[in-house]
Parts: sequence; C-alpha cells; structure tokens
Amino acid sequence: EGGRTVGAPLRGRVLIVDDVITAGTAIRSAIGLIRGAGAEAVGVAIALDRQERGQAAASAVQEVERSYGLRVIRIASLDDLIEYLRQDPRRSGELEAMRAYRARYGVSPG
Repeated sequence: EGGRTVGAPLRGRVLIVDDVITAGTAIRSAIGLIRGAGAEAVGVAIALDRQERGQAAASAVQEVERSYGLRVIRIASLDDLIEYLRQDPRRSGELEAMRAYRARYGVSPG
C-alpha cells in the first residue's frame, strides 16, 4: 500500500497477505516495514504466484522463502492457470499468451 500498513498496528507475529507475487519487491518492502516496527513476519499468503524469476534464476517465492525463512502459501499459480486454459480449446489464445508470459518472465514450469 505504498509504504503504508493497512490494518492493526504492527506488533508481535505478522502474516503478510497479498494478492499476487511478481518479483517479490512488495514482500521485501513489507518485511522491512514489519521489522522496522519491531514485529516479526512469520509467513506470506498470496492469491496468485506468477512464478516469475526473482532477482536471479529462482522464483520470487523461492527467494523470499530462502532469504527470510518464511513459508509462502498460495491459492493458485501460473501453472494452475495454464493447466486450466489447456483443458478448454476455446481458450487457445489465452493459453498461448500465458505460455509466452512464462517464457519471458517466468521460471521453468514446475
């Protein structure tokens, strides 16, 4: 939220909740805010993991988990979306767009 927190004051153990993880920049920023307030980030819950590369070859989720020792749980991933689109021949245009997106920004299919 632009460097602001939304919700209760930051104290104790904090779960980061976000809609999507792309490169992990927002999560890293949130961890900094949480630590700066004297609280402890204990995990991350996201709706969609785009499975994009982070700052290196690993995915942004893998980098957050390794760098901060946090578990990241997700509701859906880019692989899930691709599989859904693959099952419906009427969605071939969207399927190809998702595959092109993964080829350009993503880590290898998992």
